Amino acid sequence: MIRYALGLGSNVGDRLAHLRFAVECLGEVGGVSAVSSLYESAPVGGPVQGPFLNAVVVVESDLEPLVFLDRLQEIETEAGRVKGTRWGPRTLDLDIVSSDGDPVSEETLEIPHPRAAEREFVLRPLVEVWPEARVAPDKRASDALGEIGNQGVDRLVRVWGGDDQPWLGRLFVGLQFAWFLGIALAMASEGTLPEASVDVTRIVGGMVAVIGAALALISSRRLGPALTALPEPRSDAVLIETGPYALARHPIYGGVTLLILGAAMIADSLTGVFLSLGLLPFFYLKSEYEERTLRIRYPEYRGYRERVTRRLIPFLI
Repeated sequence: MIRYALGLGSNVGDRLAHLRFAVECLGEVGGVSAVSSLYESAPVGGPVQGPFLNAVVVVESDLEPLVFLDRLQEIETEAGRVKGTRWGPRTLDLDIVSSDGDPVSEETLEIPHPRAAEREFVLRPLVEVWPEARVAPDKRASDALGEIGNQGVDRLVRVWGGDDQPWLGRLFVGLQFAWFLGIALAMASEGTLPEASVDVTRIVGGMVAVIGAALALISSRRLGPALTALPEPRSDAVLIETGPYALARHPIYGGVTLLILGAAMIADSLTGVFLSLGLLPFFYLKSEYEERTLRIRYPEYRGYRERVTRRLIPFLI
């Protein structure tokens, strides 16, 4: 029985589905003993193309290396890969990175992979599942990772083979509405409306609330049927990059925060104001998780994120 570390990559079509298909097929070739987190990486070499989703899977198999390679190429073909431009876009790419068997140096296969020790998108997931794996005759994966610089590889999610942690999205939504309720109770219990007179704070609060309501409404209408309270995108949604989304990546969150902050100022509720401002770090965390799911769904999100640097409120945050 030989233990193999396999690098998985995809940057064409439904990238996540291709990687899941590979893991399923590898389970029929041998025993899948470990699956790394899911990463996104910029393409290295070749023509201009979209970012890759990457992972490393450890498989134990009784197949000899060259026979095992043949089976991997069959899986690539079944996933729709067509051999073409070197280092070009790939529906599915399966590489033998390392093994605990004898080194292999053949025309069609080298183990360890000759470039494994140079690639962060290989080493980072490999260190997760097999840090002692040899990526060079005298070098372990963990040692090699410490020697290379940052190459633009980001960890997206830990579990991706099946259920992508939807409970976390529901938890964010539950906390969000509990937070809204807390702000409403604070404004109701300590607010001075309706008997208080109009002052500068209430005027400013009214302006902030109007701006927030407009931002949230326009952004919601721009999303249309893709609108959802959950941080995971709908299966039929497309990436929106126009309107408020050309200025901030999550303008609804920013608009809702401004609306509630303005309402708390109008109600003259100091606790409500502080709780409203607390929505900013909360929505930042929620959007951080949401962006990971968006990057998995949309290959173009990486470039969109680089172009639109504001996260919640256009021109500000």
